[in-house]
Amino acid sequence: QRPDLSEVKASAEYVRLCEKHGVKCTLYTTGKTLVEQWGEFKPIAESAVVEVGGHTYGALEATSGPHGRSHGTYDQQRQDVAQMVSIARQRLGKDIVSWRGHGLVRDEHTYKILWEMGIRYISDEVNWDKTHPERLAEGLISHPLNVIMDHDHLYHADRTPESVKRTQARWPSHYGPVSESYPIGDWARIVEDQVRRIEEEEGVATVLMHPICMFLVDEFQTLERLLKLFSQSKTIWAREVGGVVGT
Repeated sequence: QRPDLSEVKASAEYVRLCEKHGVKCTLYTTGKTLVEQWGEFKPIAESAVVEVGGHTYGALEATSGPHGRSHGTYDQQRQDVAQMVSIARQRLGKDIVSWRGHGLVRDEHTYKILWEMGIRYISDEVNWDKTHPERLAEGLISHPLNVIMDHDHLYHADRTPESVKRTQARWPSHYGPVSESYPIGDWARIVEDQVRRIEEEEGVATVLMHPICMFLVDEFQTLERLLKLFSQSKTIWAREVGGVVGT
């Protein structure tokens, strides 16, 4: 493994593989990345298969647990979203409309703030039973994470069976459908099964695969295996889910 591979460099390789297989992807990115690493990130943002979404400006610390309940007060969140939207407009030359909160964190203010700031699509609910996007009371269209995530359910890097047990002892994983973690082969099979099931129901499978996780676990071998599967179906960006909102 290459110790010098940053998240942005991993993302560049990730996007290259998405281009190779013709698979669209939405990359949720912090504003700080657009400020501090724009030279490296610009080619990623310019890829024909990439949509850039907001991921908070500065990866704010949550108030509790690994997936906390809040990113701060109303004013703190509003300032963060405003900064993210502003730098994205400057760097990308257009407004971002898709969002996933860092750590999937939200509170009673978050969606109202996002809507007021021009965000229209949100993806921070974990729910395997929701196969279609849905419109929320605040106006946002939500497309839940309905396929097993990588980071929290995949053994990779320092995330070993032993470390997972220690983490669960401190805070049980109640935020997701399951709390188990798996070796890469087992995890990939679950992803494939869930994606096929959602496709059979004519839904939208939202798959979360972090570039750095996919590199660390097996240097993108499993990523490419999954991209080959995804390329057999129509893929869309987060900003396109409005056309398939469930009724």
